[in-house]
Amino acid sequence: MRSRFISAVALYGPKSGPVRDFLAGVQATIAAHIGDRFRPYSLDQVHGTLIALDGVPDPATGAIVNEYYRTRTGTGREMDLRRAMDILASHLAHPLHVRLGGYQRHQEFGFTSRGQHLYRRSFSVQDNAFVLVGWPVASLAGAGRPLDDLRREMNAAHVLHRYHVRAADVDNDFHLVIGHHAGASASSLERAEAAVRGQLAAAGIDIAISLGDVKIVAADSRTLAPPLYVSGIPADEAALRALMSR
Repeated sequence: MRSRFISAVALYGPKSGPVRDFLAGVQATIAAHIGDRFRPYSLDQVHGTLIALDGVPDPATGAIVNEYYRTRTGTGREMDLRRAMDILASHLAHPLHVRLGGYQRHQEFGFTSRGQHLYRRSFSVQDNAFVLVGWPVASLAGAGRPLDDLRREMNAAHVLHRYHVRAADVDNDFHLVIGHHAGASASSLERAEAAVRGQLAAAGIDIAISLGDVKIVAADSRTLAPPLYVSGIPADEAALRALMSR
């Protein structure tokens, strides 16, 4: 049985001011290059996933187990949803500052993302999705990996981050899907990538993510639209278990 998509996400819902203008500007640039092949997300729908909390009943015990944890470790340890909420609250007790854009082509940052320079990773077409990626400002200054730390500590709640396949894997990326395309040509997608990367390099944005900016969202689609459940933190444990037990 496939679990519902249940995640702790940042920036989900209404947006205003510089964040809204920034995202709308990126979508406008994509549309200018691929036209009616662009299927943009609504700006309310755009979000950055901090950690997926997908859970399913264990066939042997009925306990709710994290899908990735069970698949990767072969064990069905029950998810500790209260601990997961505590971990989120602890890591977001102070705002997490994330930078989208502002990454120059020839600038060195001391790390790469999936082996790629941050300029290239800041925007790309992945399958049919348009993906923005940013990084914690602290990491750009060489002061740790706060997003990766949050995701790794979730192991204590028996939640495994989907990109922590091996113990040494690092995922400190903050990624946002802002839409998809329907059969756009390879050449138009390349032009869109180049244009958006240039746009981002010229004008980035720093976003402060506080606990109040994070929601627990459940949906039957990875796009999180339409939502079945939206809550601040802590989310109601009984409601989450009911969604996972369907």
